[in-house]
Amino acid sequence: MNKKLITTILLTVVTANISYAADEYYKWVDERGVTHYSETQPDDGKIKAEKINVSTFIPRGSEQAINNLQQQRAEKAEARKENKEGVSKTGSKAKTDVSKAPADYKEKCASLKQDLANLTEKGSRVSVKEADGSVRKMTAEEIAKRTDETKREITAYCQ
Repeated sequence: MNKKLITTILLTVVTANISYAADEYYKWVDERGVTHYSETQPDDGKIKAEKINVSTFIPRGSEQAINNLQQQRAEKAEARKENKEGVSKTGSKAKTDVSKAPADYKEKCASLKQDLANLTEKGSRVSVKEADGSVRKMTAEEIAKRTDETKREITAYCQ
């Protein structure tokens, strides 16, 4: 009970003084089981500190909130402008530049496209390995469901 109360009080103090403190906070438990909160990691390399994300409240009418809102609007307008430049007069959608996507998205996209090709080429001859190690043929419904899921994921990862 005491540890919970101390932890709650410390967390309240930390969040109440957000505007005066650093942006990064760390939480760790020492060898005696005491939970610590600090702006710096513990000196002992054996203790693993967890980084805590603290969000600050910015009052709606403040100058910083207004500046943040204007910056967000400018970024959205720029993104809309970039998307409209690639649209032809027929109204076709602009191609998204995949080169800026994270590397793992590119790999996932290639993998998904290969999976879709395998599903469509093999037709009803798609086999799946069960958890017990046995291999069975997929039913037409399973293939259709897997194909739809793969197409949705391709839309998410490849565009």
